[in-house]
Amino acid sequence: MASTLNSNTYRSLVPMLASALKDFQSSGSRFRVLKTVNTSDLQPRDPVKLSPDESPKTLFILDSSFNPPSIAHQTLASSALHKSSSDAHPKPHRLLLLFATMNAEKAPSAASFEQRLTLMTLFATDLLSSLKESSDHSASAVDIGVTSLPYYTDKSAAIDTEGMRDFYPSKPAHVHLVGYDTITRFFAPKYYPKFNPPLSALDPYFNAGHCLRVTLRPDDEYGSVDDQKAFIQRIETGEMEKEGAKKEWSKQIEVVPPNPRAGVSSTRVRKAAKAGRWEEVQDLCTAGVAAYVESESLYEGDDRGAKMA
Repeated sequence: MASTLNSNTYRSLVPMLASALKDFQSSGSRFRVLKTVNTSDLQPRDPVKLSPDESPKTLFILDSSFNPPSIAHQTLASSALHKSSSDAHPKPHRLLLLFATMNAEKAPSAASFEQRLTLMTLFATDLLSSLKESSDHSASAVDIGVTSLPYYTDKSAAIDTEGMRDFYPSKPAHVHLVGYDTITRFFAPKYYPKFNPPLSALDPYFNAGHCLRVTLRPDDEYGSVDDQKAFIQRIETGEMEKEGAKKEWSKQIEVVPPNPRAGVSSTRVRKAAKAGRWEEVQDLCTAGVAAYVESESLYEGDDRGAKMA
């Protein structure tokens, strides 16, 4: 489906988002919503604080570098917002696309931050447009948000405090939509050296009722479906208790079967874009994202092909 935004609209987003990002970075804030796309008109608008009735009780969060957004991101989001999945969580529901201006493992590269925020906005429009064709979903809006924090636990704490004050007064439960590779980092003790035991750092996250929705991604690096399930079962059986993980946390981890579309990497999109394989880019991205990547030649100068921020 073609994007509902024309080229002039999304080009005008870049300076607006650059200005909003600069204001956020100079404010000392740790989290902010910069734009909102509503199902009703599919147009990006400045965010407004929601009333208690409008505020979500469940906030689905897709946290990524969006460099660029791909059909893998679309699959993670649309799968979670499908009624058969989302009905397990209190309504109203809302989706937050979250971009960290600093990352624990990756250095900034390729598309600029304001270009990525533009890509996120286009992706939100494409996603809601596709969902709008079916009533079998629970999304009313998608927020485009930024955070200055690198770790999931800290990000959720910032959304709880600054988000509740400025955007989500109901203090919704968070459901992070992640691939298997992310959960291995989430439960990696090396990221929490100041805590003893290290994974006790995750106590506030799970105590707040937040959840993880993990889509399995079997491959040579991370092993088979059984290998990946076995890692998560280590939490359930108490094998990670000595590192600080509690068995009851497993009840807040939803495991989703693998989907081939969820395995598409942004690296693959960048390589195809650099080589000018635009049909491949169109297959790997939503329509608006693919059109923007091509029209702006975003990855023309990126010849590294490495996993970047």
